[in-house]
Amino acid sequence: MELEGGDTMELDGAAAGRAHASGGGGGGSSAGDLDDRLSALPDSLLHTIMSFLKARQAVQTCVLGTRWRHLWRSVPCLDVDLDEFRAVPKPSNNNPDPDDDNSDVEFEEEDDDSDDGNNEETKNNEWDNFEDFADSLMHHCNIAQLDSLRLHVSKSRAPSFADKQAGGWLRRAMKYCTPGPCRQLEGLRSTDSWRLKRLYLCNVALDCRFAIHVSSACQSLEDLELDDCICAIHVISSNSLKSLVLKNCRWNVLAGIASPTLKRLVIAGGTNSSDVVLVIWAPTIARLCLDVPLRFAKRIAVN
Repeated sequence: MELEGGDTMELDGAAAGRAHASGGGGGGSSAGDLDDRLSALPDSLLHTIMSFLKARQAVQTCVLGTRWRHLWRSVPCLDVDLDEFRAVPKPSNNNPDPDDDNSDVEFEEEDDDSDDGNNEETKNNEWDNFEDFADSLMHHCNIAQLDSLRLHVSKSRAPSFADKQAGGWLRRAMKYCTPGPCRQLEGLRSTDSWRLKRLYLCNVALDCRFAIHVSSACQSLEDLELDDCICAIHVISSNSLKSLVLKNCRWNVLAGIASPTLKRLVIAGGTNSSDVVLVIWAPTIARLCLDVPLRFAKRIAVN
């Protein structure tokens, strides 16, 4: 996997700083000794540290040494975010140094219309880099073994087909990462379940196969949040969910939500069929927030 040199240098500096901090007050240790101390930590602790990083940063730790080469493949938490690929604007040679106290020049806002072409090209380049990274990541990581997955595709910075592309990554993960020998309905059912406990999806196209997978294979899933997703899902059903958050999603016909373990349900904004009756069956619900337009459903029944 190709990594940018600038990111590698920053990562090396950060890793060296952390290693130096863990080395105590002794001043006689070499940089190599400090790196060895960091690399000598057990996998479980290094995985915990890496779980606080974005996915791209976690993958880039592979350049730190042999010990780190494949460590990112088994990290328990993945945060895949398009915003991490946002291009850094190049400084203009015409602008004075902002740190120069003698500068009295006032900066004027640029006309956004004059840079529409450049902005579109930049966004396309960002998406190309993100698409290559995410596609490779889904092939090298076993999503079924994750504790947490966050897939965030910023709608304002992505092409119009981005939600379907992201949905394709998730479908392939559901098909090929599901453990167990029994794979029916294109691999969506399995004798074993995913370890996944937390799932956050933003701007992802989801169909009924996703709902089937949540019900059958994600038997440990406790927190599910869908934000600005296009959903061809009729019923969301789970025997493990404790928190379900649906924000600004566009539903085809969402007619039912059923979970005996659900404690928190939030439906905010979004669209749905105005002819459907939405039935919510959650006998242990403790917090319910419905902030939807009047035409979201013909009627909402809570049992």
